[in-house]
Amino acid sequence: MEMLLVLISVIVFAFIIYSVYSGRNSKLIQREKAFELKEAHMSKSMDRVRAEIISIENEIQNEEEDFGDSTNEIQ
Repeated sequence: MEMLLVLISVIVFAFIIYSVYSGRNSKLIQREKAFELKEAHMSKSMDRVRAEIISIENEIQNEEEDFGDSTNEIQ
């Protein structure tokens, strides 16, 4: 009877340890996945910002060229 009680206690203890380990592991995996998604979102956002900056730089360059052409025509 005592042996059965010890065996049941060991099984319960092992289950508790496994549950805690599994919970921590799943939280870690969830955090890693969230970090990857956030990193991908930030990368995509940065690509959009870069594209917008390049577009603005091109517009400025075109306007400067147009302004230079109109200045030459006046002279």
